[in-house]
Parts: sequence; structure tokens; C-alpha cells
Amino acid sequence: MDDPIPFIIYGDGPRLPSGLARIARDLTARLVGLQEELGIRVAQVGVDWPGGWHWQGWDFCGFQPSDRDQGREAIATTVAELTRETGQRPIVLMMTDPSRCYDLTRQAMYDVDDPLEGRIPADFWGYFPIDAHNQQGGFGGPAQKAVRDCKRVLAYGRYGAGVLRTVLADSAQVINYLPHGIETRMFRPGIPLDQADAAFTEWARTIDLAAIKIGCVATNQARKDFGLLFSSVAQLKALGYPVALWLHTDRLTHIWDVGELVMTCGLRKEEIAVSTEEITDTQLAARYGWSDVTIAPGLGEGFGYPIVESLACGTPVIHGRYAGGVELIPEPSWLVEPSAWRLESLYAVQRPVFHPKAVADAVVAATEQERALGTDAHRAYCAGAVSYLDWEFLWPRWRSWITTGLQEVRNGSR
Repeated sequence: MDDPIPFIIYGDGPRLPSGLARIARDLTARLVGLQEELGIRVAQVGVDWPGGWHWQGWDFCGFQPSDRDQGREAIATTVAELTRETGQRPIVLMMTDPSRCYDLTRQAMYDVDDPLEGRIPADFWGYFPIDAHNQQGGFGGPAQKAVRDCKRVLAYGRYGAGVLRTVLADSAQVINYLPHGIETRMFRPGIPLDQADAAFTEWARTIDLAAIKIGCVATNQARKDFGLLFSSVAQLKALGYPVALWLHTDRLTHIWDVGELVMTCGLRKEEIAVSTEEITDTQLAARYGWSDVTIAPGLGEGFGYPIVESLACGTPVIHGRYAGGVELIPEPSWLVEPSAWRLESLYAVQRPVFHPKAVADAVVAATEQERALGTDAHRAYCAGAVSYLDWEFLWPRWRSWITTGLQEVRNGSR
């Protein structure tokens, strides 16, 4: 066989608590074990913060700590090094927002800080988390240019594939989609509360059995509507329901100030548990299992790992009827209809506006459904709805997509 083809996975840094980081870790770990068979050499470059080099059992080739540099220097350096070592043109599989990827695929601006005078000499593939579209059904600007510069493009799901087909309407590319995988041996029904982290377990045991127990996992960013989350819980209280809410996030104060939301929405500290420290998959699964329902407050998801994790643990998820997360929700009554639309960002993409009362009504509907079906049947229904996402079933399809691309490269159709 020829020298191995460098195969660089670019996305979130491996230690970040994001879905993008997880899918990059999962794919990298699986591909490392197949390097000899596939004739590749795997490396990973990730956006991480704060700065540092992080070893994950494979080659981890750097980081870029700020929005000013979305990875061009790190990728260019890695491409140059691997090209020298293997004599092969690398492949870069970009697994992040396409607006970040333009910095990699663009022609260099010939400034002093640019690592290469010209385009980075690599083939770019894209696995893009498309979470919104504009009024024409696609998106423009540098993000569109980055997508159009890719040799191969893969979507997360049906929604993302539809948006990317609009972006590439005049292209001959065939846009397929493949969702993330999940380890259902880790996320499953029946993990007891005592397997959760100690602070959460202590708090949970103080909650009235009659309370609606609500969970949420989301990063503190503009696209995760924490205002909607806390207002919806306040609406449930206004309707006369006792409530308990836990939130696992990355920062208490960033786009949202969690303490301000608790106060503004009239919630009591005893009703709320917020954590930012790292927890294990088992601890998280125990939290999901304790909950009656989770709320996914995203205003557009490419995929939505917390949605799948919650369902795999047998707990229903309330989510808005917009973007890729809709494909994961098995019950229409758990989807909240937008009450209005707004345009956002330089790309003028559509974002939904949801009414907290509609979210509260969906929470009540989910809990009533559980009472009607019985807890065991209801949890089995939720888990069964996402069982097809287990890596056992998805990995052969991922392997086939990657193998097909490598065959095209070796046949000279770069």
C-alpha cells in the first residue's frame, strides 16, 4: 500500500463538554484503531480554551484559543508536517460551524501572520452542524463559501441535508447525512439516583415527590434560550405545579446570568440545582433517569446530544419545532410551535421565538402521558425511539462513507 494518507479531524477541542467535541473524540478514537487497515494516519486539531496542548491517546496537534483565529495556522502547520512525513496530500474533515471553516478553506491574504501564501494544500471534507436557515432555505456569506470549497459534504440529518442542498443547488455533489452515535450502554433507563454526583443526589432527596422534576443540559450561549427555560418553569409554578429544576452548564455568567434568571422568574434556590463542574456519563445518566422530563432550550440544533442522552435514559424531551432536533423527538406533543420568528446574525438566519406557556403545557402533556402509559412502558418508548443511534449500528455507515471517500482519493478523483 502507498504511504498513509494524513486524515485530520478538526472541530472542538477534546476536553470541551460539547457535542462537537464528543463526536470528534468518538470518530478519532475509532479511526485510530483502523489506521493500518484504511491506510490513513489520524490526527486531531481542536478549538479549545484556555490554551494548552492536550493528549488523548492519539496525535493532538494544537489549539486556537480565540475567535480571531479559527485554526488556519494550526491546520496549515499540521498539514505541512504530515505532508513532509508521508508524501501524501492530507484530508481535513471539518466538524464545526461552516462559518468557522472559511478561515481554513480561504485563499491566504498574504499578510505577515499567514502561515502559507496560498490555499492550504489539503482536501477539505465537511460534517456541518446546520442549526438554522435564512428565508431562502440556505445561508450565505463566508459560511456558504466554505461549504462550496469542500470536496465532500455530509449533513447531520434530514434538515441539515436540505439546507446544504439549497446552498449547493448548482453543484453536482450528492448530499448524504449521518447522525452522531451514542453509547447506549452508558445512557440507558434504570440508572439509580445514587449513581449521580454527590451534590446533586443530596439536593434531589430534598425534593417533594409531587414536584415535576425537570432537567436541562446546555452551554451558556445565545442560541440556548435560558430565559425561556426559567420562564417556562415559572409558568408551571403559576399553573399550580410544584417544580424542581436542575441545569448542567459550562458557566453561571456569560450570555445569561443564571442567578439573575432565578431571581427574575421568582424561583426559590431550593427548587434549583445548577452545576458547572465536569461530571461523568454515568452521573449524567442518573440525573436524566431521576427526571420526569428535560427541556432542550436551543433555538436551533444541528443534532443535540442532550436530547438523545435524555431519551436514551427513558426521559422525554421538550423541544421547539425548528431545525434538526425535531427529527429526534418521537411525540408531536413534546414539540413546541414557534409563536414568532426573528432574523439573527450577519447571515440573517431565522430563529424561532417560543412562548413559555407553550413549553409549560408540553411539559404537563409529557408527564400526563407517562401516567397514562405507566413509567416502565413510557421509559422504554423513549429509549427505543433513539436506539438506532447506538454506535453499534451507526459505525458501519460512517466507516463506509470514509472508505468511499478514500477510494475516490486513491483513484485520483480529488
